[in-house]
Amino acid sequence: MHRQIKLLLTTIILLSTVGISTAQTRTYSPTSRYGIGEMNYRGFGRNEAMGGTGIGVRTSRHLNSLNPASYSAIDSLNFFFEVGVSGNSNTLSHNHQSQTFSDLYFDYFAIGFPVSPRVRTSFGVKPVSQAGYQFEIIQSPQDNPVLQSAIGTGNISSAYGGVGIKISDNLNLGVHASYWFGNIKHTSFSEFLGDNIRVHGLQNHHQINSFIFDFGVQYNVNEHLTLGAVFRPRTPMRGKTSTTLATGRQYQLDGSLFFNSDTISSSTLRWNNNEFEMPMNLGVGASYRFNERFLLAMDYSTQRWSSANFPDDISQTVNTNMLSLGAELVPNERTATRYFQRVRYRAGLRYYEDYLKYNNNQITDFGMTFGLGLPVGRTFTSINLGFEYGMRGTSDSNDLSETYTRFTLNFTMQEFWFRQRRFD
Repeated sequence: MHRQIKLLLTTIILLSTVGISTAQTRTYSPTSRYGIGEMNYRGFGRNEAMGGTGIGVRTSRHLNSLNPASYSAIDSLNFFFEVGVSGNSNTLSHNHQSQTFSDLYFDYFAIGFPVSPRVRTSFGVKPVSQAGYQFEIIQSPQDNPVLQSAIGTGNISSAYGGVGIKISDNLNLGVHASYWFGNIKHTSFSEFLGDNIRVHGLQNHHQINSFIFDFGVQYNVNEHLTLGAVFRPRTPMRGKTSTTLATGRQYQLDGSLFFNSDTISSSTLRWNNNEFEMPMNLGVGASYRFNERFLLAMDYSTQRWSSANFPDDISQTVNTNMLSLGAELVPNERTATRYFQRVRYRAGLRYYEDYLKYNNNQITDFGMTFGLGLPVGRTFTSINLGFEYGMRGTSDSNDLSETYTRFTLNFTMQEFWFRQRRFD
């Protein structure tokens, strides 16, 4: 009965988070103004604290969504339950002026368990991208000032199922099947100050409902070194982009154009063929375990956005490159009396060249991460804390720059659900 209650609670949380994941503001970054917003590449709690590494990392203590081949490392008797929440603070700076935003939101949910002696699986909901910005600029063409406003809202989430297969003692394969869903709204307004005329508004509304497949492999060279790779083919997306041009007196701050509007024009582009494509993604990684105490990991990945079609003519896309370094130290996992020697200490670095250009300059992102894995009692269940400090912007000092801090709280429950009883 105890296990049945846990399974029921797990199912309820999974279903409820599908709705929650699309109703939040996960970012206040102005870089989310274009495309389908700010992309999320960080993975789960442990991955985030280690700089976003995970392609070449295998562990029986956590779920690793960055490479589905890693699921085969799940113990044959264990059931995993992971849930994470995050909070961020963004400080935007331009021309010696700055403004700070902050928020707390649900991040992800996942479960994992064995299917057969060689097959493990995982299911969950996690964020893909998000838009959240609001800013105003006054322009003065020929002494006729115009207030330009821009508002962005929405999230794209992923409900995924993954399988990891142990082919041999050294070789492991995996696949993710993900259903992407949600919407992103980019809205802009033009208001001629001093004139009692209607405000002009333009909105691009991207709605996605499409399947994505990711493939992974991990190879244990020896007991210390693991190599990994992930691949996603160039994939046509299903969904639509609705474009509306309207006028009104008062616009809404939630990105819904006007309270009462007159529509000048509207059009809908359905992505039935190749109107919008997710680019090819290729990533490689490696991890080296020096002993039972210290793990070092490194990842490199790229997405070929420059050759993929995009559903608007405003966003300038470019190929991405991301390099991540991460480390984890546990002084003495076997000690029975010294708690802080069983704590897992994590740190990492991350450098990312974004898929978007701003004023013909590619956006870059550099972050430093730290984290703790706090064991609960003498079990493998843990509470994981993470912190990231980063800077985002372009090489042009005149462009808008951003510094951010990100806090993560992740709960990992690991229990023996599949142990056979010897006695009734």
